[in-house]
Amino acid sequence: MSDVVDVAGGFVGQIVAGNTEDAHRILSGRMAADIAASDLKAHFDALSNDMGGVTGVGQPMVILEDWPDKAEDDLAVVYVPLEGDVYSEAITLTVSKENDALRISSIEWGRP
Repeated sequence: MSDVVDVAGGFVGQIVAGNTEDAHRILSGRMAADIAASDLKAHFDALSNDMGGVTGVGQPMVILEDWPDKAEDDLAVVYVPLEGDVYSEAITLTVSKENDALRISSIEWGRP
């Protein structure tokens, strides 16, 4: 599962660093068609502003490997904590396998 955690952490790391085009390349085909790189930035900026700015990224952790609506190619749901000056938040991601590559197929901005 370490590769799944690495993909999720890398995705969030790219967004935090402002590399939303690189983060967008990690999205599944369906997600990439539904959300532009600029949308990733807008969602992140809104979350970051609400928490007084992001000061760091915590250790990503797998929180689910099985759930009711799990698709055939879904591997895990990964929770990536964000540290902030005012309070902490998180980005929760579903990591799936698509064409032999690991991709982000779902994003939840903020703690569930």
